[in-house]
Amino acid sequence: MNPRLGYALLRDRRISIRAKLIALGIGAAVVGLVELLQIPFESVAAFILPAIGIAGDVAVDGAEALIGPVVVATLVLPYLAPATLVQQIRAERKAG
Repeated sequence: MNPRLGYALLRDRRISIRAKLIALGIGAAVVGLVELLQIPFESVAAFILPAIGIAGDVAVDGAEALIGPVVVATLVLPYLAPATLVQQIRAERKAG
C-alpha cells in the first residue's frame, strides 16, 4: 500500500470519477464503522469530563469525518483503478 501513489491517483484526471467515488464511499463506510465502535468510549469521556469531553469529541469527529475517507481512499484506489493506468502513473512518478 502506497498512500502517495493513491493520492496521485485521486488527483489524476485519467482515473474515472466512478472509481474515485467508490474509493471515497469505502472510506466513508470504514470511518462510519470506526465511529460506531467508538461510541462507548466517547460516552464515558463525555460523562467524566462533560465540557471538555463533548467539545473534544465534536472536534475529533469532525476531523475524522473529513480526513478519514480520503486516507482510506488513497489506500484503496490503486486496487480499484485500471492496472494499466496505475502502472503508467507509477512510472511517471518515478521518472519525474
